[in-house]
Amino acid sequence: MSWLPRAWLRAPAVHFLVLGALLFALTTRGPAPSPPRRPIVITAARIAEIRDDYRQTTHLAPTAAELDALIARDAEEEMLFHEAQLLHLDRGDRAVEWRVIEKVRFLYGDAAGDNAEALKRGLALGLDRDDVVVRNAMITKIRLLARAASRADEPTGEALERELVECMQRHRSDYAQAERLSLTQIFLSGDKRGAALDEDAHAMLAHLRASTTRPEAVSRLGDPFIAGGALRSTTRTQLAKIFGDGFATAVAGLPPGQWSEPIRSPYGLHLVWIAERDGATLPSLEAVRSRVLRTYRAERRSRYLAKMIDELRTAYEVRIEHDSQVL
Repeated sequence: MSWLPRAWLRAPAVHFLVLGALLFALTTRGPAPSPPRRPIVITAARIAEIRDDYRQTTHLAPTAAELDALIARDAEEEMLFHEAQLLHLDRGDRAVEWRVIEKVRFLYGDAAGDNAEALKRGLALGLDRDDVVVRNAMITKIRLLARAASRADEPTGEALERELVECMQRHRSDYAQAERLSLTQIFLSGDKRGAALDEDAHAMLAHLRASTTRPEAVSRLGDPFIAGGALRSTTRTQLAKIFGDGFATAVAGLPPGQWSEPIRSPYGLHLVWIAERDGATLPSLEAVRSRVLRTYRAERRSRYLAKMIDELRTAYEVRIEHDSQVL
């Protein structure tokens, strides 16, 4: 393709059309025609269908903005479907052909002829153009072509590594290892102490703050707790599972190296000493490379398809019947 300008070679629509032409050549072994693109018309009847489908799904009427978005999406799918038709992506697709044959046999019975005759008649009648199954299959194919095109110009080597690092930074919360705490807690049971719980907790706190004994040496004070008195390298999520969200939230804000005020849990009150706090860290790229690569490629596919649709919008006239608006 050295005869193509470099800017064209970088355009998503060109990759898309080239890949489509290649698929067409593989399935038909013939030249790919390029008929003109016809306008996309979203009729008033189709808009009513879109509105009714939304109501059936959500049990609500769409707002004006929601309806506009649904109409725009329908127009995009029509563009993709028309483009798939221009590339004859249905040719050689046994699922599409069989769908057309089934429709002809339903209409004509024994008079439909053999499979080849039924297919020829169905295509002549345009039974493939208004069939939901065929339409969805064609749109899926063209999206797969966009996916292939996005991979075709994916960077390699150091350029890819740089983009993966940037992707991981954009989504650092998805990959970061949670903050971990090491703590000692003294438990006072609400069931055991009843009305004296608060008083006992504050008396225990005064004793602990006045004592020079190391926190790990006093972990047996208070009442027995199923998780024990010392927890090492535990996360907020793990604390919430043991003590509840309120306790985990309170502990997350504690300074290290001092006894806390009594912290309530569903079981009673706790006096907490934070020994160590290891902040959230981002792992190395190699440790999560496969996950980052999946995210990176998904974002590229999404951007690629969006650019492709933007380019197709310049090639198609889209008419909205109810107000004669052109998108």
